Amino acid sequence: MPLSRSAKKNRNGYAYLYILPALGYLCIVLFVPLFFSIIASFFRWDLIGNTEREFIGLKNYIDIFRDKEALNSLLVTAKFLVLSVFFEMIVGYLVALFLNIPFRFNRLVRVITVIPMMLSPTIVALMWKMILNSDRGVMNYLLERFFGIDGIVWLGPEMAMITLVLVDLWLNMPFVALMLLAGLQGISTDVIEAAKVDGANAFQRCFLITTPLLKPIILVALVFRTTFNIREFPLPWILTAGGPANMTNVYGIELYRQAFSYYHIGYSSALSWLLIIVTFGLSVAYTRMTLGKDKQ
Repeated sequence: MPLSRSAKKNRNGYAYLYILPALGYLCIVLFVPLFFSIIASFFRWDLIGNTEREFIGLKNYIDIFRDKEALNSLLVTAKFLVLSVFFEMIVGYLVALFLNIPFRFNRLVRVITVIPMMLSPTIVALMWKMILNSDRGVMNYLLERFFGIDGIVWLGPEMAMITLVLVDLWLNMPFVALMLLAGLQGISTDVIEAAKVDGANAFQRCFLITTPLLKPIILVALVFRTTFNIREFPLPWILTAGGPANMTNVYGIELYRQAFSYYHIGYSSALSWLLIIVTFGLSVAYTRMTLGKDKQ
């Protein structure tokens, strides 16, 4: 017997009552800090030295573009973002195409491929820091033993950014591969078979048929990896601590230093909100570009 309208309202009311504590807790841990940080970003507020709070409007945001360290961190982050996301998408796509081919032990290879994304970034950074140690690391030992290559300073001035990108690729590429593999398996085999009948070779099927059909999945993966990599912190902090000579001083490290080393609460809040604005802007830009091409 169907429930009356009043009974449905009562049942919905009970449901809302049960989830109310979780919603209240979410509001406290999410919106209260957000509200606090946006208010703090309009104040000169330091916990060391002159601790008196002073309302200064947008001065903290303006000072970001006058601060050489902050500008350098923006450039370093842009470089890291472009390199890491580019290689994650390319290598992830190639790995997804490989894993989509039926072969023996395919499932085992898939499991092995996704293992890195299950690990903590902190543990991964510590592990690779030991492996890449220029004096006692396993990597240099193997290179010298089997290839005669003398010790490489992986975290030195010449290799630090490349090493950071490669470690990030090892850690996060499986996420892209897994998403694109799911998209590949959702493509109807009839489309691929029809392309074969029409004489399309493997290259044409991949780039003229498969890739356009995967565009929504590629966009989602691109947005996810961009939003995560633009605020990367554990890998560069543990591997290099922003060095050498601030060559890997990404935006997340600069924000951390301003907040927890220099105790500039107002300025660090402005840095965090600038990061939120840039991340949101990039996500909107990706979406508009894709939708614009679809309309055309």
